[in-house]
This record gives sequence, structure tokens and C-alpha cells, in this order.
Amino acid sequence: MVRVLYVRLLLTLLTSTALCLAVFSPATAAPTPGADPGHEAQPVTITLTSDHQHNGAAVWFDAAGRLRTQTDVPLTHQDGHTKLWSASLVYTRHSPDKPLDALFQSGGGFSRCQIWVESKLVAEDTARGHEPTSRCRARN
Repeated sequence: MVRVLYVRLLLTLLTSTALCLAVFSPATAAPTPGADPGHEAQPVTITLTSDHQHNGAAVWFDAAGRLRTQTDVPLTHQDGHTKLWSASLVYTRHSPDKPLDALFQSGGGFSRCQIWVESKLVAEDTARGHEPTSRCRARN
């Protein structure tokens, strides 16, 4: 019985890690249909931060302006000094009129989202409380 529970726990951890790497690792995006040829492609980074490693949900718009969601968001990096957990989504935006929005619900008492375009911080929000939700909206 204990061995079965141990195997289930191990499979859950492996599956969560694989999904986290698939969603939160940088990827090279194909050119977006309807990309604006008059504008250069811009790297966009959405960083989510919490005081807990495993969290509620995250919602954001992708490079094509489609709404994306993920529940049970695991964060992969812990800062040794602050003890906060974080992870980043990275994609390439081909048109400046695509929305830059993100929501993030922490599983603890601290939630922060940041949106960076190239190396410029364009949106940031921090929320505290019981399972708080931070909201980032960049002005295009």
C-alpha cells in the first residue's frame, strides 16, 4: 500500500515538472499570422512570483493575442535571499497592438506579476492577503 502511494506521488511530481517545463520554458515562436511587417519583433517576458511554489491559476495573452490559462501553477526558481518562488514565460510579439495582460493567483499570501518588453518593465502588480491575485496590464 505504501509503495503504491509512493509511486503515485512520484508520477505526480514527474508530470507536474514536465508540464511546468513545457509551459514556462522559453520557446522560439513561429511568425504570428497577421504580424505587423512595419514593426520589429519584440521579446516579451511575463514573470510570476509567489511565496509558495505551488499556486492557483495564471491567465495571459500569447503572441497571437489568444487568451491562455493554466491552473495549479508550479514556480520553478526560488530566490535564496527573499525565499520567493518565480517562473517566467517568454515569447516574441510581432505586433504592438496585441494585448499584454496577465493575472496570477498565489497559493500563499504574496502574488506579483511583471511584464517586460525587451528590457523595459511595462506592467507590474503586487497583491497580499489570503491567496491574492495580481493583475498586470500594459499600455500598448
